Amino acid sequence: MAKVRFQMFIEESQKEALERLQQDSGMSVAELVRTAINNFLSERRKKKERPADEITEKLLSVAGICKGGPPDLADNHDHYLYGFPKKK
Repeated sequence: MAKVRFQMFIEESQKEALERLQQDSGMSVAELVRTAINNFLSERRKKKERPADEITEKLLSVAGICKGGPPDLADNHDHYLYGFPKKK
């Protein structure tokens, strides 16, 4: 992939932290920044794919957990949970 020049200002403490990371990892500062940008963009994409609200996210986290059970469970869940008459 072609690289383009991009110049920006960062805090002095960020520059120092990047230089320490460079020494520890052996990667160039530019590669560290590109990796950080890729990770940030990937996380943003994942968040956009997730449900917008917390309740939906919690409900979807349990979807598909139940194995077995009656074949009409989806249609008659009120019957199985609360004893209501089955739907026909």
